[in-house]
Amino acid sequence: MHEAFGYKKAADKVRPVATTLPEDYRIVRRVPSDPLANMPVLLTYPPEFTPGKRYSQERKDNMKINSDGFLWPEEEKLVHHIIKVHEMGFAWNEMEKGKFTNDYYDLVVFPTIEHIPWSLKNIPISPGIYDKVIKVLKDNINSGVYELLNSSYRSRWFCVLKKDGKSLRLVHDLHSMWWPYEIAVFPQWSNNMLSCLAAVDVTECSIYSLVMISANFL
Repeated sequence: MHEAFGYKKAADKVRPVATTLPEDYRIVRRVPSDPLANMPVLLTYPPEFTPGKRYSQERKDNMKINSDGFLWPEEEKLVHHIIKVHEMGFAWNEMEKGKFTNDYYDLVVFPTIEHIPWSLKNIPISPGIYDKVIKVLKDNINSGVYELLNSSYRSRWFCVLKKDGKSLRLVHDLHSMWWPYEIAVFPQWSNNMLSCLAAVDVTECSIYSLVMISANFL
């Protein structure tokens, strides 16, 4: 069996509509308070491990920290202590996942031009993974990632395996926003954004800076 792969044709290149970005759609970063103000003090001699609200003994054992014996015993205790102190920042299942607070960024809204809503038929779900897909959908709804709505739009989505080879990740196909409808607005401020990032110390904001740089060149 022979498979041939090729690059996207020039005719299929994503070409969003170039126009001025409305003021209401601009993403403004706010810093309502110092996020490092209440950081706990890092202890020189960490205490013995005791189970926390999320970081239980079972989860500690499954972490397999220092399995190769590279760390000293006190260093290994320090790793577990740091994880326990910041345990609410870790998620071991879908229900424990959180999302960015709106105090720093508003919800991202894609500006579009006038168009007719689309309703695309989704890719069929394989019966072998049907129950797993339903569970992922329910977990995302319960954790607040997905919200119930009544919309005129319906885009395609599909599933891919995560790195563990067992868990499923839902991927939403937003290609319809770009082609063939070409309704998404492309803001003309890429160079200005890069200049702002270059002038500001973003040492501790690498995730945000990377997202903003990538968003300007998508």
